[in-house]
Amino acid sequence: MAEYAGIERRLVFRLLDYWEQKKGERKMPSLNDIQASELIDDWDWCFLISLGVEGESAVFTHLGSLIWPAERASLIGAQVSNCPDMTLIKQATSFMPRVLELGVPVSIGGECEDGGDALLYRSTLMPLSSDDVFVDALFGGANCRKVANG
Repeated sequence: MAEYAGIERRLVFRLLDYWEQKKGERKMPSLNDIQASELIDDWDWCFLISLGVEGESAVFTHLGSLIWPAERASLIGAQVSNCPDMTLIKQATSFMPRVLELGVPVSIGGECEDGGDALLYRSTLMPLSSDDVFVDALFGGANCRKVANG
């Protein structure tokens, strides 16, 4: 998908553009539409969440190595509500109820801590649906930079 790579500098905008392309004429794309091979290097900043009934048993099915380093205990299969505090992934999933309520992508940015580092971050969380009616998964991404001490 050559037209995707390098169009936009900001990860959040690239992911939103990808989501829109995959959506086409539907309200939202499905989980099966999201392909790691198409996201290239951005995939390492992405995560996927599978939702249970009404989102009450939301669990991680993918966590990119740049948003959740491999040396940390795996969160694959873990409930999103059990995310460790003071982490980028906690911030990036904190507005999940709003996405579920609105059924549209939501993006936020701000400051947080992760691993003792102060970070500036941007994140987006986008709904996915296998039937174009009920949100049954979420596709998200976040990236950051350390805040200079000073």
